[in-house]
Amino acid sequence: MKSSACLAILASFSIVIMGCASVPAAPTGSVRVSYSQAFFDGSSLKDVPTEIRIVQRETTGRAVAAQVGLNVLMLALGGGAGFSGFSKNDLAGDEITDVQDRANLVNPVSTEFVTSLQAAVDERMAQEGAWKERDFRNPMIVGGGRATLVYDTLTGSEEPLYQLALGLDIYKRPESSWIIPARSVQCSDRSQPAQPLAQWAESSYAGVQQELNRMLHACQEKVLARLPELLEK
Repeated sequence: MKSSACLAILASFSIVIMGCASVPAAPTGSVRVSYSQAFFDGSSLKDVPTEIRIVQRETTGRAVAAQVGLNVLMLALGGGAGFSGFSKNDLAGDEITDVQDRANLVNPVSTEFVTSLQAAVDERMAQEGAWKERDFRNPMIVGGGRATLVYDTLTGSEEPLYQLALGLDIYKRPESSWIIPARSVQCSDRSQPAQPLAQWAESSYAGVQQELNRMLHACQEKVLARLPELLEK
């Protein structure tokens, strides 16, 4: 197994273990759904995402400039280049300011979506007799959940188009073994087609909230479809 794959597995172990430490035990026949800033691959958000943000061309420009400054500092200190590659999709983005009603910019992953997924999982588990007598100590983790409007091209004279990008993983560690890696459902998504920012901004970004809700509904359906796999011992 490649070292990168090993690190990813170890990272997923540590993330799930940390999540378990703060999640109370679920009643017999149910599994607890809990939010974490950590993705399945071990990477983690710095803050809980509470709003949809925007990644513009200048956002990437600032990130590149900061990285160049870090490289210069590291070289001056004799530590070698400190560069680490990043994607525009990895940037936290900036606050969207040109809006009157911020309700449509609320990111519900860590709150309403966790509650919705918990209710849907509870309902599905109650229909399956084999699960009613089982104890599930390890929670199902809703990981990450960053949602950003991201520009499509870095260069060009025309105004860039934007897509809504969601980064979200759902994962759970098996009950029977610490050696078996956590099982995951990848819910990251991207809206199609890309649209002008002015179109996204209509009615205080109502279309952004509608698209995010669509993505989260699709994620919940994927989790329910793969629930037998996630709950395997």
